[in-house]
Amino acid sequence: MMIDRHSHSKFGLAIVVLAAVAIVSLVATAWVSNELNETQTRLLDAEMELATIRTELATATTELNTTEEFVEYLEATLSNLQVNYARLTAGYSYVLRDPTYREVSDFLARDETSEREYAENEYACVDFAADVKANAAGEGIRCAYVGIEHRGGSGHAIVAFDTTDAGLVFIEPQFDWEVELEIGRRYYQCVKAPPGHYMATPDYDDTITRITVIW
Repeated sequence: MMIDRHSHSKFGLAIVVLAAVAIVSLVATAWVSNELNETQTRLLDAEMELATIRTELATATTELNTTEEFVEYLEATLSNLQVNYARLTAGYSYVLRDPTYREVSDFLARDETSEREYAENEYACVDFAADVKANAAGEGIRCAYVGIEHRGGSGHAIVAFDTTDAGLVFIEPQFDWEVELEIGRRYYQCVKAPPGHYMATPDYDDTITRITVIW
C-alpha cells in the first residue's frame, strides 16, 4: 500500500511531537529529581539541627537540675546557720563585737558604774566588774571579766576589752583607769592613774600570781 504525501507529513509531525514530549518529560523528571534531592538534603539538615537542639536542651536540663539541687543545698545550709545563730544569740537582741579603743573610752565616760561607792561584802570589786561587763553587753560591746590572784592569798576583779586597734586593754572598773597587768608585779603598780591621781599602796601583798580572762 502506498502512503500519500499528506499522511506522511502527519506521521512526521507526530514523531516530532512525541520527541518533544519525551524531552520535556525528561527535563521535568530531572528537575523534580533535583528538587527532591535538595528537599532531602534540607530535611537531613533540619533533622541534624533538631538533634543538636535536643542534645543542648538535655544538657541545659541537666545543668538546671544540678543548679536547683545546689540551690536547695544552699537554702538548707542557710536555714541551719540561721537556727544556730538564733540559738547562739537566744535571749539577746544584739551581737557582741570588739570595740575600738575610742569606743571603750566613750563607753566608760558615759557608764556610771565607777561613780558607785565601794562597800565591802555589799558592793565590792567583783560587783564593779560584773556591772561594767553587763552594761557593755547592753551596748553590744564584748567585755571580759578578769580575775586576779595575789601572792598574799587575796584576789581582785577588773574588766578587759579586746580592741580592734590597740589590742587587749585592761580597765580598773572602780575608777575607769587603764591597767597594764604583769605577773610578778604588784597590782597597784600596774594601774595607770591619770595625772593628779594615784593608786594607794595596800597593806597586803598584792603581787600578781595568776590572771584569768573570762569572755
